[in-house]
Amino acid sequence: MQLSRFVGILDLGVATVVVVALALPAREMYASSVYRGGEASEFAIALAEARTMAHPDDGAAIDDLARRLGEAGEKDWAVDVAVRGAGRTQASPSGWRALLAASVAYVDRLDVIPALDYANRALAACEAAQTACPSWEQIRMRLYQQHLDAGVKAGIDPHRGPEAARAFRHAGESALRQIHLGGQSGEPGATPAPAPASAGDRGSNVP
Repeated sequence: MQLSRFVGILDLGVATVVVVALALPAREMYASSVYRGGEASEFAIALAEARTMAHPDDGAAIDDLARRLGEAGEKDWAVDVAVRGAGRTQASPSGWRALLAASVAYVDRLDVIPALDYANRALAACEAAQTACPSWEQIRMRLYQQHLDAGVKAGIDPHRGPEAARAFRHAGESALRQIHLGGQSGEPGATPAPAPASAGDRGSNVP
């Protein structure tokens, strides 16, 4: 008798909650884009993301998406996309591109130690897949890796401000051997070669 009365009260309470929930008007929901680069940037990022979904083992697609996210100011998202992509493309000949994208994404966030780690891994993957990693890419990546390595070995933390970032960049540049065209190093009139592209030509804040 007491049990049936208790169950009846519970049923009545549940029924009341359901009726009230159904009678209340639906809550308004608002959505806004997370991208700050305008509609053209939104479309480009969406297209790049769709390509990574269609070809999850394509390191070039992951590199493109991470770069676009970094340019849009989504640096944390760029790191996440590149790191996850690098994990998916380990067996792919283009996996070195995803590893390099992770390194550049970390550099854009001034996290130079993990950036160097991924640069080392990208270089090793490039050397292991020479048919998918041309020699000029390997040379460019080696210069980038040496630049990062020198800055990290100098013990400079670019997070400490613009002066530290400039000091890190200077340490990296000082470690690279000067190459001259049209004559030997130190000859009058010799033309210095252009400085190596920094951070994968993305306009990085550090190297």
